[in-house]
Amino acid sequence: MKISLLTSLIDKNEGCIFWAYELYYSGFENELFDLLWKIYFNFYYTLNPSFQQYFIKKHKEWKKMCESGAGDKDRIVSNIVNNLLIRPYNLDMFMLKQQHGLIHIAKKEKEEKEENCDLQTMLNMKKYAHIAEYILHQCDADDLYDAFDDILVHFIGKNIPLDKDKIIKQLKISVDFVDNISIRVLILSNVMLYYSIQSKLTMGKKLYIIVDPNDIIVYETIVADKTVTARNILPIVCLYEIDENNYLSLFQLERDETNIQESYYNHWEYYASFSPIWLDRIQKYNGNINHTSKKIDFIDDDNLEAFYDEFGYDPGEQKCETQNKCIKDIKNVRTWQSFYETHKKNGLYIPTFSNGTP
Repeated sequence: MKISLLTSLIDKNEGCIFWAYELYYSGFENELFDLLWKIYFNFYYTLNPSFQQYFIKKHKEWKKMCESGAGDKDRIVSNIVNNLLIRPYNLDMFMLKQQHGLIHIAKKEKEEKEENCDLQTMLNMKKYAHIAEYILHQCDADDLYDAFDDILVHFIGKNIPLDKDKIIKQLKISVDFVDNISIRVLILSNVMLYYSIQSKLTMGKKLYIIVDPNDIIVYETIVADKTVTARNILPIVCLYEIDENNYLSLFQLERDETNIQESYYNHWEYYASFSPIWLDRIQKYNGNINHTSKKIDFIDDDNLEAFYDEFGYDPGEQKCETQNKCIKDIKNVRTWQSFYETHKKNGLYIPTFSNGTP
């Protein structure tokens, strides 16, 4: 779901909203916000820096609503995702963070016996990969703020209007608020932002969509009742395929380590139990997770029957169309190089590939 959210988002496909709510309503609320922050800094920040304030504001609103129990907190997810969907992005940060690409650059530099460049020389020469290697790996943690200060001085001298004190204050706010993004990533994101401004890349507009509450009803959880039985729910709620544009082969997946069909047909309840919503459903009917048999053991038949009356989705009995949306075969038709070629617009960094891998 996480990868499907990312790929549909950068493909400008509204399916990203569906995948966001799949995570959200499965009980992975905080994990979803962590993921959206990662996506923002990996793909969007350098062209949409002002969106960070909007994102922080909405995230704080959501947290406050969770604490108070008041307000329409679920709609905030759609607000954030929809507003990312309309914005430009690039691959600069994502590609620069791929360690293999940086190792390749460093090795090539050593082999060619180039002179060792200091930070200012790298900044002047726009050695993006070398700058990333320095900030992400080489710079001592205690020296990061001093390095960032030097970076700001460099760009201020390049006729880019920057308020140094304000920027450092904002950096510290980001470090405190966004738990899963390191200061190293934040500093590198700012470097690429300043290069983007210097190169006059197209920046996102300060325009924000307001989502109508009715727009998210289609993504809300459906429960079995007099109008719909449990086994008829999957065809209704499975709106998108997991890999419509064949990106999943690029990533390491847990399904690669198991027989996905066997797990889906015979052990779906066990694997579903790893999500908060399904664990609650199982515990509601006094079910216990059996890790040996990969089954759910209920204390008696009454609880078992009540569970399946409400949640017996029968995935193995669904039509192939519905099953394929969940467990379709992964086609190995893309490389990271083809991924880059598809999405390279609006960027500055041109990665080096070896057999399609950065």
